[in-house]
Amino acid sequence: MQAMSHWIQHFRDNSNAAYLIYLLLLLILIADSQTQLGFAHGVLYAPLLLLASLLNQPQVLNVSFVLAVAAVVLGYWLSPAAPAGFASVYVLANRAGAVICLLLIYLQTRSAMQLQQRESATRDNLTQQQQQLELASQLARFGCWYLDTHSKMITLSPQAAKLLAGNTDTQLTVSQFCQLFHPDYRSALQQALTACQEQYTAFDIECPCLPNESPPCWLRIIGHCCADDNALLQGVLQDSNAVHQSEMRLIQAQQRFQQWADSMPIVVWTAASDGQLTFVSQLMTTFSGMPTEELLLNWLDIVHPEDRERVMSHWQHCLRTGDPYNIEFRFRRLDGQYIWHLTRAVAVYDNYGQIEKWLGSAMALGAAAKPGQGR
Repeated sequence: MQAMSHWIQHFRDNSNAAYLIYLLLLLILIADSQTQLGFAHGVLYAPLLLLASLLNQPQVLNVSFVLAVAAVVLGYWLSPAAPAGFASVYVLANRAGAVICLLLIYLQTRSAMQLQQRESATRDNLTQQQQQLELASQLARFGCWYLDTHSKMITLSPQAAKLLAGNTDTQLTVSQFCQLFHPDYRSALQQALTACQEQYTAFDIECPCLPNESPPCWLRIIGHCCADDNALLQGVLQDSNAVHQSEMRLIQAQQRFQQWADSMPIVVWTAASDGQLTFVSQLMTTFSGMPTEELLLNWLDIVHPEDRERVMSHWQHCLRTGDPYNIEFRFRRLDGQYIWHLTRAVAVYDNYGQIEKWLGSAMALGAAAKPGQGR
């Protein structure tokens, strides 16, 4: 069988195989033309059609079929007369049977060839998709996992197993799987898996795994119930360490900015592009006695009533135009007195030239004024 497969492959790879088939057709026609009618030479073309189908080339099969039918018909006129006593009706029936046989073989082999080509295209497509998935998994660092709710076993893809530091197994129990993560997160992961099994609730959580060295690697775990099989859970493990580290760096940068702002002798504040305050330093909280959360939402409440309209009008103008904000007005101190402040802010633009946020400051001018006094 192996030798036959090797021969077929060698025959397909031979660039002259089609010409060999055409030559054999001609030889059979010559032999037919030298033989009396009635010897059924037409059926000798059938093996050549089968041979042509091995090439898996529709054009060669089509040409071979047409030539074979033409040769059967032509042989009827070229061959010597049938032996005496041999009825011509049998000669015609012989030739017609040969044509029908060739037609059936042609249709069958053509159908098989088309099916083989579709299967080959499907395999190529699946192979390409698999290669793309593997490439994507390498770039995005993710792998797949599956949980059989009957056996309570989790199957990991090779990529997923590599993401779990120190793990080499691709078959784990739910308990063994949860043990690969930080103790503080095991309970949440176990609850998410249980809810997904019992209530078909999808989940998306992040957990640090337990590597041999610190810091731990953060993984994003996504899971959902398979639509085709409720007994199967499937999901993805993705390396989210870079995202987590980026978020940690952002938090640290925010903490450093807050520490720097709180150490300044002036009030430091930031606002979103729409003018809503997003940060105010501790100095203003201490000065006004208003909690930070309330101050961010209702900072206008500590502005002197006589200044509010002027302050908001100028602030709205700057928000529309991007002009620097520069104005003096009064803030209410904790003891109820109003203190003049010089308040300034500049717009920060993004890469598209749009205002991203505002950076501002407020400096006390040192002169107190009772309500109703202006400046």
